[in-house]
Amino acid sequence: MCKKLLITCLFAAFGLVSYGQQQSLFTNVFANPLHYSPAYAGSTNYHEVSFFNRNQWVGFKNAPKNFYLNFQGSYKNKAKHGYAVQVLTEQIGLLGKTGIYLNYAYQIKMNKKWKIGLGVRPGFVQYRVRLYDAVIADAGDPILTGNSYSGNAFDVNAGFRLYSDKLEVSGTIDHLIGKGFNMPTYNQNLQFHYTLMSSYKFVFKKHWEFRPGILFRYTKPVPAQFSILAQLSYKDKFFGGLNFRTNDAAGIFLGIRIKNRLSITYGYDYSYTKLRKYSAGSHEIGISFIITKNRPSLEEEDDKLNNSILEDIQKEIDKNK
Repeated sequence: MCKKLLITCLFAAFGLVSYGQQQSLFTNVFANPLHYSPAYAGSTNYHEVSFFNRNQWVGFKNAPKNFYLNFQGSYKNKAKHGYAVQVLTEQIGLLGKTGIYLNYAYQIKMNKKWKIGLGVRPGFVQYRVRLYDAVIADAGDPILTGNSYSGNAFDVNAGFRLYSDKLEVSGTIDHLIGKGFNMPTYNQNLQFHYTLMSSYKFVFKKHWEFRPGILFRYTKPVPAQFSILAQLSYKDKFFGGLNFRTNDAAGIFLGIRIKNRLSITYGYDYSYTKLRKYSAGSHEIGISFIITKNRPSLEEEDDKLNNSILEDIQKEIDKNK
């Protein structure tokens, strides 16, 4: 009975830690949008594999560590029927999490400028407690020796993305099943997570692009958190930016894109809360590689050329006013 009560308390503690983090977070939000919404799956005309690794609060004993592996694409690279597979592992001290998610998104063309993506992400997650690594006062206590315990959850997330070439707005609800699905041990601990994200691209001097954005996350009973983002890129090859998260940390990220196929990103953030006394900050790295890419059709190339000509004409008109 004591052992069962202890395990229940440990899983509840894991739930509280998860709530406090409001799902895994990243400094470079723009590099891994699929993490925040299944509606991004297959919204581009290529297949891509990527991984992201984050070591949080370096120097803090048993600090969180996250690893994500993604594969995504769309049917015939048409950016209409999108799909993705995500494999993840997370470790926070004695508490661990491993999961696999399948994503499907349907991209709808509303008019020449706007599209909307609707996505769903079912998955299976296992939560673990490693009692054999516990440091205990009573070394002979049989409750905490030589055991590990696990609990399973079937998870479903859903979201939307409304976007054009410059502006996008997305929203997601995670853990839709939650307490309504009585699977052993862990579904009862899942709470709704709400995520809203928006950004806008400003293009100037042809090769420069500035992209401000905002990320909003909320789960009961933790206070809502905002991330204020800004990214500057040159020729779509070099980019860097800033991320400020309320009640948490401020960070910087850098990246390079090689031959329009390989992308490498690095992010660092430093907590401005009381954790700064115990941590040297958080580090993350991401690598993405485009496997197959669809060449634009003649119609798309013509549209791109016409739009470029119209933009140049408009600039000349504005200049002569």
